[in-house]
Amino acid sequence: VFFGGYELFCYTFRTLFPSIPDELNYFLSGGFAGMLGWTVAMPFDVPKTNVQSRWDTKVVGSYFPQMVKIAQERGIGGFYSGLGPTLVRAFPANAALFLGVETGKKFFDNLLWKE
Repeated sequence: VFFGGYELFCYTFRTLFPSIPDELNYFLSGGFAGMLGWTVAMPFDVPKTNVQSRWDTKVVGSYFPQMVKIAQERGIGGFYSGLGPTLVRAFPANAALFLGVETGKKFFDNLLWKE
């Protein structure tokens, strides 16, 4: 979801806005890919975090009962507890990540493979 989303966003921005600078495309695509990735991962992360944060849970066998408990007590929305702050953090962190990777790749490609 994360890397596929990044490539899909890059393609979409390049198609919809052909004159967009590469750096802006990398930045926006990385940010939105991070947000998409966390939106998909959040329902699996919330039960894990609940299990990890409790002192009285077993190491093995606590995850699925925690999922059932969240579903019963809070419904589907309970699996997205904390999504807002996570998305606010995800955009700049992943935008910077992909901008740095793509810029570094371009730099080293030009440095090593320049003819």
